[in-house]
Amino acid sequence: MKIKRHIFVISIVVLVSASQGKEILCKPRPGCLLTKCDPGNSLESLNTNEYPLTCTGTSGQDQASTSQYDELKKRLERLRTNMDANKCEIEKLKKSNADLVEENKLTKSAEADWRKKDNELSMAFQAYIGRSCHGARLESALSRNDSGGVFDFFIPTIGFRPMFCDVTDEGGNWTVFQRRMKGNVDFFRGWNDYVKGFGDLRGDFWFGLEALHQMTWEGNYELKISMIDNDGDRYFVKYSNFQIGPSSDKYRLTISGYSGNAKRNSLYWHNNRQFTTKDADHDGAPYSCAYALEGGWWYNDCADSNLNGNFKKAGNKRMWWRAPGGPLAFLRYTEMKFRRRF
Repeated sequence: MKIKRHIFVISIVVLVSASQGKEILCKPRPGCLLTKCDPGNSLESLNTNEYPLTCTGTSGQDQASTSQYDELKKRLERLRTNMDANKCEIEKLKKSNADLVEENKLTKSAEADWRKKDNELSMAFQAYIGRSCHGARLESALSRNDSGGVFDFFIPTIGFRPMFCDVTDEGGNWTVFQRRMKGNVDFFRGWNDYVKGFGDLRGDFWFGLEALHQMTWEGNYELKISMIDNDGDRYFVKYSNFQIGPSSDKYRLTISGYSGNAKRNSLYWHNNRQFTTKDADHDGAPYSCAYALEGGWWYNDCADSNLNGNFKKAGNKRMWWRAPGGPLAFLRYTEMKFRRRF
């Protein structure tokens, strides 16, 4: 009887200790901050050390958790704000991109139109350069007379130059590059003058070797020479092919396809010859033909024609064309011109 009483007393002590201490550690419940457990009315949690019915953290831990939650909430709000701003920016970019796409279409369309017009202008410009006086009309002339007028044309490597266009002879389109009619212009000149040209387009002049080369070196051109001798008789010769070479080849003359009423192909003797002046001797003679005949020409030991000779002097220094049978036909008028042959 005494032993049973002692056991009862010990059980009460254990219960009291357990209920008063609340210091027994428990296994953490998932999702709780583990500190200490409060078994409440359950004695099993004390005996088995299982999950407590309630888990609580310290006050410091609770404050830290709340602070973290608030910070995360603020970050979430900032992210949402940034997301909204980004959505607006994306919409703007989409609209801007759509505008750019449309603008790009318009730009490509405008560029295509520009290229088309540029190509048309380029083709027209090349035709304008290549044909020289082709299509020239008197109403557009800077000045005019009964046979033609002076027009402004662009010549490669030279620029814009006025030139005389014959718009009446055989349908027109002739570019005149030499004329002798008054005798008031000296043709006994040096190389540079013959390269650049000299004289008056409305009277006596030489248009220039470089211009002749630029206008005839590419394409098919024909040459016509009109002459009046001292007796007033008129002659003309034509060559269906005419070309002047580059400066590196001393403006070599190339002609073929003779016709006309002069009855003698006097320029053929000068075919494939380089140009010669008094200060630039390229002829085939042991002396200077330019000095001997007082002119500038495609001399060939020396000449069968001398259309740039002296206008007034007598003898072979004068301008002349070899007549049939050999004698010289002295001239008082000459005109040389070319046009594109179709």
